[in-house]
Amino acid sequence: MIPRGIAQAILGDGGLFLHSADFDPDWRAEAERIVDGFGAPTNVAVPDCLFALPFGRRRVAVISVRARRFRFLVLPRALYDVIPDPFAIADRFPPRWESSGPLETYEWPEEPLPHRTVAQLDAVFKHGDGPLLLGACQTLVDSGRIAIVRDDPDPKLCRDIWNLLPDSTRRQTWPATFAYSAALGFGLVVLPTMPEGGIPGYLTEDQARDYPESRYERELQVAVENGDQRTVDRLFARRSSAETLRLAVWLVFGFGVLSLASRILMAW
Repeated sequence: MIPRGIAQAILGDGGLFLHSADFDPDWRAEAERIVDGFGAPTNVAVPDCLFALPFGRRRVAVISVRARRFRFLVLPRALYDVIPDPFAIADRFPPRWESSGPLETYEWPEEPLPHRTVAQLDAVFKHGDGPLLLGACQTLVDSGRIAIVRDDPDPKLCRDIWNLLPDSTRRQTWPATFAYSAALGFGLVVLPTMPEGGIPGYLTEDQARDYPESRYERELQVAVENGDQRTVDRLFARRSSAETLRLAVWLVFGFGVLSLASRILMAW
């Protein structure tokens, strides 16, 4: 059974450190590393934003930011792989910034994420920048990275792109509705400025908009236009190339073990 407990902590200026009983004190160093890597300039009040990152090898952190405070929700990687949506996780457990004592331990309910319907996706396309949404989702499906420049956080754009991604891509992509640096390795990040010459390994907004059309985005767009929920569900459930490769390796390994076992039995 997958553990469903979610620990939390709030870090802030002046050594502020509030946490739930199940937040391991040894995790504090990793949390502080992430806060430093976020890159907020000294004495700048950070606008409300959200990002998610791996937290050690076996956990994921969903981090909400307000002013100079960072609220961490830390959940097992196995649980996150089942519910790979930091926006939904943060919505279910909103930060209580006024907290001053021990924090609550949360538990994810025994229920799946809400189903993504054709009607919802159609609304995303109708009210959004279609070429950017399609190009961005194909870029991320292809394991690319995107950095978008905005003066303020853009949670709507990030949520819209997230809603178009297959679960396999969601599990391996780390979004930030705003950050001051891409040093933490976000796959999709909104930045206040872009360094001259861009960021190595990242596409700009214009490059994502002009990204070559490929199979996933084409099939998704056609399925939404035709109201084809079955195809949409199939696309969202598709394996990533990395998952397909791992499956192939395990199959080859399994066949090798069976072949060796049969030879040993025949020799007897």
